[in-house]
Formats: sequence, structure tokens, C-alpha cells
Amino acid sequence: MYQRDVSEIKAFVRWRGPDALVNTGLFVLLTIQAGLSTVRGSMVKVQNDGYDADCLWGKKSDGYKYLVDNADYLYGKVYDIVDKFGYDTPIGCSEIIRLFVNVPNMGMVKAGFFAQCLGFNTACLDSHNLKRLGISDSVVKINLKASEGTIRRKIAGYVTLCHKMVTDPMEQTNTAEYWWNSWCEYVAGNRANRALDTGDVVSRFHVECITYGFEHG
Repeated sequence: MYQRDVSEIKAFVRWRGPDALVNTGLFVLLTIQAGLSTVRGSMVKVQNDGYDADCLWGKKSDGYKYLVDNADYLYGKVYDIVDKFGYDTPIGCSEIIRLFVNVPNMGMVKAGFFAQCLGFNTACLDSHNLKRLGISDSVVKINLKASEGTIRRKIAGYVTLCHKMVTDPMEQTNTAEYWWNSWCEYVAGNRANRALDTGDVVSRFHVECITYGFEHG
């Protein structure tokens, strides 16, 4: 699942440019406190209603506007980080999360998810995963008003946690793949995702949402 679908997302963003990065970030924002199965419909709403779409509640609209307004800068920074540090290094993962936590409403966990979608070797330790691990959500909260050193230490700790909590030593070389595949299997067919009834379908749905609007380009 991961190898097929994240490879496709990674190539999609790289070659379709800043607008594709914005679409990926929008997808991530729309997954916040929402069932994954609702996100494709929400992407349609945003296409039709823009910042006024009812699915962009709270600060999601601010996050989307930030992505649009800073698309070229963010796209350039993503691949500057890739060129300097690669996709797999802890510092590369920390740098990309540091970039994305500036997006309003995204937070550290969803910044990790954004990075994971782009092929970085980190993950989204969301409420589902924290429940599985028995970890308090306070562990993954970040205060952007703290000093830069504190922010960076918090992010580095999160990247380490993503690797540390992989229970199978054979999977620790690709933390992102472990968390992607196990999360897709875990949420498949649950109350919020009855139509997404297998892990494979859940995984593929990510691609369908992220590439929405680009199908015929």
C-alpha cells in the first residue's frame, strides 16, 4: 500500500508543482477531526466555494489560505530540504515538520502526516495511533510561542518517537511505511469509514483525494 500510493503522491507533487503541494496540504487539513471517507466530498466543496467552504471550519480556512499564499515558497523549501538532507534522515524529517507546523491549524502530528505523504520517513501519530500505543496526546502537542530551540527539540523528540514506537524491528528502517500500512488497516471499515472497508481501499483513497482536480491535466 505505502510503496504504491506514497510513491505516486511523491511523484505527483514533485512534477505537478506548488499547486499539487497545496492540494496535499488541503487534504491533510480536511482530515482533522473528520472521517477520512468525508474528505473527497470536502475537496469538491473547496473547489466550488474556496475559503468559504463549510468544511473549512475553525482555522482550517486560515491554513488553506496560508498554503495558497505561500505555495511557491513552501514548494521550494520542501525540495531544498530533500536536496540537503534526503527523505530518510532524522534531521530531514525534523526540518520538514518544522516547515509545516507554521501552517495554521496543522500542528505537529498533521505536519508529520503531510511530510509522510511526500515520502519523508516519519508519521502521523494521531488519536488512533496514540490510543493504540497508550500515549497521552499531550506528548505530541507543540507550542509555537516557545523558543526556537524548544520547538526544534519537541519536533526532534516526535521524530524519534515515531521510530521508537515501531514494534517490529524489521520495520524500523521504514517507519513511514509501517505507520501508513498499519493505520490504513486499523481504520478500515470503522464507524467513520464504512465505505472504505479494507486497508488497501483506505490507502488508495488518499491518492484519489490528493490528486483530485488534476485527473485530466
